Amino acid sequence: MQLTTFIISAALALSSGAAAWTQDGNGVWVANNNWYTIRGVRVHESCTHRGDSGTILRNGEFCKWWTNGAGSTAQGSCQYNSKDNTAYCQV
Repeated sequence: MQLTTFIISAALALSSGAAAWTQDGNGVWVANNNWYTIRGVRVHESCTHRGDSGTILRNGEFCKWWTNGAGSTAQGSCQYNSKDNTAYCQV
């Protein structure tokens, strides 16, 4: 019974996006393709610090995110666009 409860809880957590970051085959931490608003700036998850939802990476810092459920990724560097007040990973 406890094992079933654990499996169901884990499945729900994963399906809801609770496991935001995972490591790729080389050990690099990779973000999901999510967007957040942090201090009024619309930020792509790859331009935040893993485990710290309040820190936005600086321009030029490395970023990487999963593009689909098949394991494909994209990577680039974080950029801030003052026109639309966004921080995103520029490929």
